[in-house]
Amino acid sequence: MPPILILDTALGPARAVLLADGGWTARHAAASQRSAQGILKLAREVLDAAGARRAGVVAVVAGPGSFTGTRIGVAAAQGLSAAWDAPALPLSALALIATAAARLHSADTVLAAIRARGEAMYFGCYARAAEGMIPRGREQAGSLPQLRIGTPAPQLGSVVAAGDGWRAAAAIERHFGIVLRGGPVGAAVEDRDLASLAGAAFMRGETLAADLLRPNYVGAAPQYHHQQPAAG
Repeated sequence: MPPILILDTALGPARAVLLADGGWTARHAAASQRSAQGILKLAREVLDAAGARRAGVVAVVAGPGSFTGTRIGVAAAQGLSAAWDAPALPLSALALIATAAARLHSADTVLAAIRARGEAMYFGCYARAAEGMIPRGREQAGSLPQLRIGTPAPQLGSVVAAGDGWRAAAAIERHFGIVLRGGPVGAAVEDRDLASLAGAAFMRGETLAADLLRPNYVGAAPQYHHQQPAAG
């Protein structure tokens, strides 16, 4: 696997992670700092710390999430990818939350949600698999009554709901016809989760050309990751 530079400006303060030689190095911005200059500075710092001049792949958390932050990260990734003639690797913020939640709570399935406007949220159902967190159907945007899971409840295994889009567990269970392992859980994303998600996405062949990289607004832009067909 070539060295993978991972940029995240979609969820919280900006960070850059370099995945190389089976380990990772990271640099973090100050709280709430998300700017093009800031993420590029972090990218240079993390490369310098690893003694590298460039990366072989440029990954970015392409959304959904902060509108401005997502655009900053994608633009920075496009620029570096084009300058280095390296493939880009878009990562879903929902898949990132699911990766962290699965690690923290040992769940088979994670219902990841990011708060949007009003009662709306961005939603994705992800299943733990040997090749990483795999989406069960497409990511969705809407209020809870509009969301759907395309897999029968008995096939989900242990299920947790993670992310700031969720409220009461009872409403989630009633709508989807499932039983959660406790209430909505926290899923603090760590550098290891970015490294794990990017490494798995690269091994699944999800890279693309820099000019094809776009923010993932869910429903308004391409969803890049490979999907697991819904059962039934």
